[in-house]
Amino acid sequence: MEEFNKKTKHDFDLEVVLDALKKCRLNDDTVVLSEYIRAYRELCRFFKLTGRLFGFVARDLEGKIAIVEKHRNLDKDNNYVSVQSILKYESSKGIAKVKSPLSSGSRTLLRLHNAFEFIIAFMKRVREGPENEKTSKIAAEVYNQTLSNHHPWPVQKMALLAVHLLPPKKQLIDVMCKQEYSRVMELLDDVISYGQPIYDITESVYKEHGLLVIP
Repeated sequence: MEEFNKKTKHDFDLEVVLDALKKCRLNDDTVVLSEYIRAYRELCRFFKLTGRLFGFVARDLEGKIAIVEKHRNLDKDNNYVSVQSILKYESSKGIAKVKSPLSSGSRTLLRLHNAFEFIIAFMKRVREGPENEKTSKIAAEVYNQTLSNHHPWPVQKMALLAVHLLPPKKQLIDVMCKQEYSRVMELLDDVISYGQPIYDITESVYKEHGLLVIP
Protein backbone atom coordinates (compact mmCIF):
# COMPACT_ATOMS: atom_id res chain seq x y z
CA MET A 1 0.00 0.00 0.00
CA GLU A 2 1.52 3.33 -1.05
CA GLU A 3 2.31 6.27 1.24
CA PHE A 4 0.04 9.29 1.53
CA ASN A 5 0.89 11.92 -1.12
CA LYS A 6 1.97 15.00 0.83
CA LYS A 7 3.14 17.10 -2.13
CA THR A 8 -0.05 17.86 -4.09
CA LYS A 9 -3.00 19.99 -2.96
CA HIS A 10 -6.08 17.78 -3.35
CA ASP A 11 -8.95 20.29 -2.93
CA PHE A 12 -11.55 18.24 -1.09
CA ASP A 13 -14.39 20.76 -0.57
CA LEU A 14 -16.13 20.74 2.80
CA GLU A 15 -18.33 23.64 1.63
CA VAL A 16 -19.98 21.26 -0.84
CA VAL A 17 -20.61 18.69 1.89
CA LEU A 18 -22.07 21.33 4.19
CA ASP A 19 -24.34 22.80 1.51
CA ALA A 20 -25.72 19.36 0.67
CA LEU A 21 -26.30 18.51 4.33
CA LYS A 22 -28.10 21.81 4.90
CA LYS A 23 -30.51 20.97 2.08
CA CYS A 24 -30.78 17.30 2.96
CA ARG A 25 -33.09 17.58 5.98
CA LEU A 26 -36.51 19.19 5.53
CA ASN A 27 -38.56 20.80 8.29
CA ASP A 28 -40.52 17.58 8.85
CA ASP A 29 -37.23 15.62 9.16
CA THR A 30 -37.55 14.08 5.71
CA VAL A 31 -34.05 13.13 4.49
CA VAL A 32 -33.84 14.11 0.81
CA LEU A 33 -32.04 11.42 -1.16
CA SER A 34 -30.57 13.64 -3.90
CA GLU A 35 -28.81 15.89 -1.35
CA TYR A 36 -27.74 12.92 0.76
CA ILE A 37 -26.05 11.46 -2.31
CA ARG A 38 -24.51 14.83 -3.24
CA ALA A 39 -22.85 15.03 0.17
CA TYR A 40 -21.61 11.49 -0.26
CA ARG A 41 -20.12 12.16 -3.69
CA GLU A 42 -17.81 14.78 -2.21
CA LEU A 43 -17.02 12.61 0.82
CA CYS A 44 -16.23 9.80 -1.59
CA ARG A 45 -13.96 12.19 -3.48
CA PHE A 46 -11.96 12.69 -0.26
CA PHE A 47 -11.21 8.97 -0.12
CA LYS A 48 -10.37 8.87 -3.84
CA LEU A 49 -7.96 11.78 -3.53
CA THR A 50 -5.80 9.86 -1.07
CA GLY A 51 -4.86 7.63 -4.01
CA ARG A 52 -4.50 3.92 -3.34
CA LEU A 53 -4.49 4.56 0.38
CA PHE A 54 -8.28 4.60 0.69
CA GLY A 55 -9.08 3.47 -2.83
CA PHE A 56 -10.98 0.43 -1.61
CA VAL A 57 -13.26 2.67 0.47
CA ALA A 58 -13.90 4.97 -2.47
CA ARG A 59 -14.74 2.09 -4.79
CA ASP A 60 -17.18 0.65 -2.28
CA LEU A 61 -18.93 3.99 -1.74
CA GLU A 62 -19.08 4.70 -5.48
CA GLY A 63 -20.62 1.29 -6.05
CA LYS A 64 -23.30 1.98 -3.45
CA ILE A 65 -24.03 5.43 -4.89
CA ALA A 66 -24.39 3.90 -8.37
CA ILE A 67 -26.95 1.38 -7.10
CA VAL A 68 -29.01 4.10 -5.41
CA GLU A 69 -28.85 6.22 -8.57
CA LYS A 70 -30.06 3.27 -10.63
CA HIS A 71 -33.06 2.86 -8.35
CA ARG A 72 -33.78 6.58 -8.70
CA ASN A 73 -33.56 6.40 -12.49
CA LEU A 74 -35.94 3.43 -12.62
CA ASP A 75 -38.39 5.03 -10.19
CA LYS A 76 -41.60 6.26 -11.83
CA ASP A 77 -43.70 6.85 -8.72
CA ASN A 78 -41.48 8.94 -6.41
CA ASN A 79 -40.67 6.00 -4.15
CA TYR A 80 -36.96 6.84 -4.14
CA VAL A 81 -36.95 10.53 -3.25
CA SER A 82 -36.14 10.26 0.47
CA VAL A 83 -34.80 7.79 3.00
CA GLN A 84 -38.29 7.54 4.48
CA SER A 85 -40.02 6.85 1.17
CA ILE A 86 -37.50 4.17 0.18
CA LEU A 87 -37.83 2.20 3.40
CA LYS A 88 -41.62 2.55 3.47
CA TYR A 89 -41.99 1.40 -0.14
CA GLU A 90 -39.51 -1.48 -0.02
CA SER A 91 -40.81 -2.72 3.34
CA SER A 92 -44.38 -2.75 2.02
CA LYS A 93 -43.27 -4.74 -1.02
CA GLY A 94 -41.09 -7.14 0.97
CA ILE A 95 -38.00 -6.26 -1.05
CA ALA A 96 -35.98 -4.26 1.51
CA LYS A 97 -33.47 -7.09 2.04
CA VAL A 98 -32.97 -8.07 -1.61
CA LYS A 99 -29.29 -8.60 -2.39
CA SER A 100 -29.29 -9.51 -6.09
CA PRO A 101 -29.38 -9.06 -9.00
CA LEU A 102 -29.75 -5.42 -7.88
CA SER A 103 -29.39 -4.72 -4.17
CA SER A 104 -32.39 -3.00 -2.65
CA GLY A 105 -32.25 0.71 -1.93
CA SER A 106 -32.71 -0.04 1.78
CA ARG A 107 -29.80 -2.44 1.88
CA THR A 108 -27.53 -0.11 -0.07
CA LEU A 109 -28.38 3.00 1.92
CA LEU A 110 -27.71 1.12 5.14
CA ARG A 111 -24.11 0.63 4.02
CA LEU A 112 -23.78 4.36 3.36
CA HIS A 113 -25.44 5.09 6.69
CA ASN A 114 -22.94 2.89 8.51
CA ALA A 115 -20.06 4.69 6.78
CA PHE A 116 -21.61 8.03 7.76
CA GLU A 117 -21.34 7.02 11.41
CA PHE A 118 -17.59 6.60 10.95
CA ILE A 119 -17.27 9.90 9.05
CA ILE A 120 -19.14 11.96 11.66
CA ALA A 121 -17.24 10.37 14.55
CA PHE A 122 -13.91 10.90 12.74
CA MET A 123 -14.76 14.58 12.11
CA LYS A 124 -15.66 15.10 15.76
CA ARG A 125 -12.33 13.69 16.92
CA VAL A 126 -10.39 15.74 14.34
CA ARG A 127 -12.21 18.90 15.39
CA GLU A 128 -11.50 18.37 19.08
CA GLY A 129 -7.84 17.33 18.95
CA PRO A 130 -4.58 19.35 18.77
CA GLU A 131 -2.96 20.24 15.44
CA ASN A 132 -0.23 17.62 15.70
CA GLU A 133 -2.51 14.75 16.74
CA LYS A 134 -2.04 11.61 14.68
CA THR A 135 -5.01 11.09 12.38
CA SER A 136 -3.87 7.48 12.02
CA LYS A 137 -4.60 6.96 15.73
CA ILE A 138 -7.94 8.79 15.51
CA ALA A 139 -9.05 6.87 12.42
CA ALA A 140 -8.05 3.50 13.85
CA GLU A 141 -9.91 4.09 17.12
CA VAL A 142 -13.02 5.44 15.40
CA TYR A 143 -12.99 2.65 12.82
CA ASN A 144 -12.81 0.01 15.55
CA GLN A 145 -15.78 1.63 17.30
CA THR A 146 -17.94 1.98 14.18
CA LEU A 147 -17.37 0.53 10.70
CA SER A 148 -15.38 -2.49 11.79
CA ASN A 149 -18.61 -3.88 13.27
CA HIS A 150 -19.95 -4.21 9.72
CA HIS A 151 -16.82 -5.46 7.94
CA PRO A 152 -15.36 -8.97 7.60
CA TRP A 153 -11.85 -9.55 8.92
CA PRO A 154 -9.98 -9.09 5.58
CA VAL A 155 -11.58 -5.65 5.11
CA GLN A 156 -10.86 -4.70 8.73
CA LYS A 157 -7.21 -5.59 8.22
CA MET A 158 -6.97 -3.56 5.01
CA ALA A 159 -8.65 -0.55 6.61
CA LEU A 160 -6.34 -0.54 9.62
CA LEU A 161 -3.31 -0.79 7.34
CA ALA A 162 -4.61 2.21 5.37
CA VAL A 163 -5.26 4.46 8.36
CA HIS A 164 -1.79 3.66 9.72
CA LEU A 165 -0.31 5.67 6.82
CA LEU A 166 -2.31 8.86 7.47
CA PRO A 167 -0.28 11.99 8.39
CA PRO A 168 -0.79 14.29 11.45
CA LYS A 169 -4.06 16.25 11.55
CA LYS A 170 -2.89 19.66 10.29
CA GLN A 171 -0.86 18.13 7.49
CA LEU A 172 -3.83 16.02 6.36
CA ILE A 173 -6.09 19.06 6.28
CA ASP A 174 -3.52 21.31 4.58
CA VAL A 175 -2.97 18.74 1.84
CA MET A 176 -6.50 17.38 1.35
CA CYS A 177 -8.82 20.34 1.83
CA LYS A 178 -9.60 23.25 -0.46
CA GLN A 179 -10.10 25.59 2.50
CA GLU A 180 -7.40 26.80 4.88
CA TYR A 181 -6.92 25.00 8.20
CA SER A 182 -8.80 27.57 10.33
CA ARG A 183 -11.74 27.56 7.94
CA VAL A 184 -11.84 23.77 7.91
CA MET A 185 -12.10 23.79 11.69
CA GLU A 186 -15.11 26.12 11.44
CA LEU A 187 -16.70 24.04 8.69
CA LEU A 188 -16.27 20.84 10.68
CA ASP A 189 -18.43 22.33 13.44
CA ASP A 190 -21.21 23.02 10.95
CA VAL A 191 -20.86 19.72 9.08
CA ILE A 192 -21.13 17.84 12.38
CA SER A 193 -24.04 20.03 13.50
CA TYR A 194 -26.03 19.28 10.33
CA GLY A 195 -24.76 15.76 9.78
CA GLN A 196 -25.42 14.23 13.21
CA PRO A 197 -29.22 14.82 13.12
CA ILE A 198 -29.37 13.31 9.63
CA TYR A 199 -27.57 10.24 10.91
CA ASP A 200 -29.88 10.04 13.94
CA ILE A 201 -33.04 10.41 11.86
CA THR A 202 -31.89 7.75 9.41
CA GLU A 203 -31.00 5.42 12.27
CA SER A 204 -34.48 5.94 13.74
CA VAL A 205 -36.22 5.23 10.43
CA TYR A 206 -34.26 2.01 9.95
CA LYS A 207 -35.08 0.96 13.51
CA GLU A 208 -38.76 1.73 12.95
CA HIS A 209 -38.83 -0.63 9.97
CA GLY A 210 -36.73 -3.29 11.70
CA LEU A 211 -33.96 -2.94 9.13
CA LEU A 212 -30.90 -1.97 11.17
CA VAL A 213 -29.36 -5.32 10.29
CA ILE A 214 -29.55 -6.42 6.66
CA PRO A 215 -27.10 -9.22 5.71
